[in-house]
Amino acid sequence: RFLGMVVALCLLAALATLGVRSLFTSVGSAKYIRYEPVDVPPQEVSPRHQKEREEYERRERVLTEKSR
Repeated sequence: RFLGMVVALCLLAALATLGVRSLFTSVGSAKYIRYEPVDVPPQEVSPRHQKEREEYERRERVLTEKSR
């Protein structure tokens, strides 16, 4: 019974090792994949996105003026 538990644990550890190794190799190969930025013409920016951008810029200005 004890021997069976040890064998089962060893098998489980071997499976986990293989899983982790495959995970690392997939992450390693993903490093070399180039994601090209998509060029979006400025006129296609949604109004909501534009509002958010303006809000961020306003906050930046307020912060920079406060820090002076």
